[in-house]
Amino acid sequence: MRIRAGVALLAVLVGAVLLLAPMVEAQGDRTLTYAQSVPVTAMDTAGPSIGTVYPAGYEAMYLVYDNLVAFNERMAIVPQLATAWSVSKDGLTWTFKLRRGVVFQDGTPFNADAVVFHITRQIDPTVNPSNRPLWDPIAGARKVDDSTVAITTKQPFGALLNTLAHASGGIVSPAAVRRLGDGFARAPVGAGPYAVERLETGSELALRRFDRYWGGTPGYARVVLRHVPDPTTRIALLQAGQADVINAVPPESVPQLQAAPDVEVIARPALRTFGFAFNLNRPMFQDVRVRQAFSLAINRPAVISAIFKGFATQIDSPLSRLTTGHAAAGQLTYDVSRAKTLLAEAGWKPGPDGVLRRDGAPFDISVLTPVGLFPKDIEVTQAFQDFLRAVGVRASINRVEPAAFWDYLRVPPDRLRWDMALFGFNPSNGDGAYHLASLFESNPSRSEPPKVWNFAWYSNPKVDAWLHQADTTVVPAQRTRLLAQAQRAIWADAPYVWLYAENAIVAKRKAVKDVQVLPIVFTILRNAKP
Repeated sequence: MRIRAGVALLAVLVGAVLLLAPMVEAQGDRTLTYAQSVPVTAMDTAGPSIGTVYPAGYEAMYLVYDNLVAFNERMAIVPQLATAWSVSKDGLTWTFKLRRGVVFQDGTPFNADAVVFHITRQIDPTVNPSNRPLWDPIAGARKVDDSTVAITTKQPFGALLNTLAHASGGIVSPAAVRRLGDGFARAPVGAGPYAVERLETGSELALRRFDRYWGGTPGYARVVLRHVPDPTTRIALLQAGQADVINAVPPESVPQLQAAPDVEVIARPALRTFGFAFNLNRPMFQDVRVRQAFSLAINRPAVISAIFKGFATQIDSPLSRLTTGHAAAGQLTYDVSRAKTLLAEAGWKPGPDGVLRRDGAPFDISVLTPVGLFPKDIEVTQAFQDFLRAVGVRASINRVEPAAFWDYLRVPPDRLRWDMALFGFNPSNGDGAYHLASLFESNPSRSEPPKVWNFAWYSNPKVDAWLHQADTTVVPAQRTRLLAQAQRAIWADAPYVWLYAENAIVAKRKAVKDVQVLPIVFTILRNAKP
């Protein structure tokens, strides 16, 4: 009882000025308030900003936009703005029948022309440099009639429906894009259940119910997505009634919330896998024995137990076991003695201070980590630092704010200022080929930033070939075999010290119904109701 009273008091102190007055005013309007760990900064489905603050922007986009098809809670594809679809015998043309009578939030009609506009915009890399593995396989789209669209692919593309269900598949109002230009990212217009009322970048997004929504009246008059970076504050706001839903619940706080009579905790195994990426441009990491030694130095069960209280799963592949195309690639073991042996074989010998040396130079590295972007990112990095110290490697930690983190990764290799970096990738279309291609397909140029997220600068021509073949087959069994080969090769090359797949932990007030937590770590509020 004392804990709950203290938490409630904290909520009052923290929220009195910024949060209490708006909530009291909004209760009669049935406002749903979601306290997010990272902020919404932009919501265009195209452009360089998509996905850079993650997952908040995607969660907002799923409220504002509708897609041709969507994921259900089990990540199965279901109709949304398309009511039916078929694929040609050669696998190159997909024909979609469109829902009639739908309008965008600016009152303009949704029709085949809007879909063609959307697809054309997404596949143009000068307009949409992000998420290229999703959109590069598409050749174009053409209008068959007002309610029918044909989408063509350059080669058979087995993950097309996953691409269309991805957050970047949210269909925009062409009229609004033309009218707003670059301002569209902050005032987007879609055909979803909620329309943008106000975006205070990095702080708060306010949405209002779209009364002409084709799917019926949304459950709330308003939805407010509020950036609350501190987890203790998010929990306090939930228990004090100042927030209805919170994300990124710390594992150690789960028992406290489960004991609250008006709170429900939702914990779901997720697709996002974590590890420390090697900067493979560094000479010491071009020896696979060193990379394998780093992996052997990590006690993952201890990390999962002590830091995550069991709310994570050790992985056996670069992919989560729940990701389409997963295949076991090997086991992660903890063996300090073997790690030291491999480092010695690579020429690293202990110095008088216990730090390894080769050719007189100490084994000193910098490890990049965001602060508060990933679950327990600082704690995990500190544990990693301790494990490396035990095998003679001295690691310094470079902490950066979430919004700045991406700028340290997406640069040409000669501008990288770190040796290892904590990273978690979520295949937000649910597909293993997308995950592997995004992180491990060779970058086309060393004078440019990485094509997607291959900031480790990994390259293996065999992996490239298997991923290309997997992308160009629509036969699931064939795709799975090709992806299995790619996973085993990547695992053997060890471009990451792989760790675990997270659990997504969300808490909500029991009075709020139909909150979905997808395995792609998004909290979906579009169907929520009191």
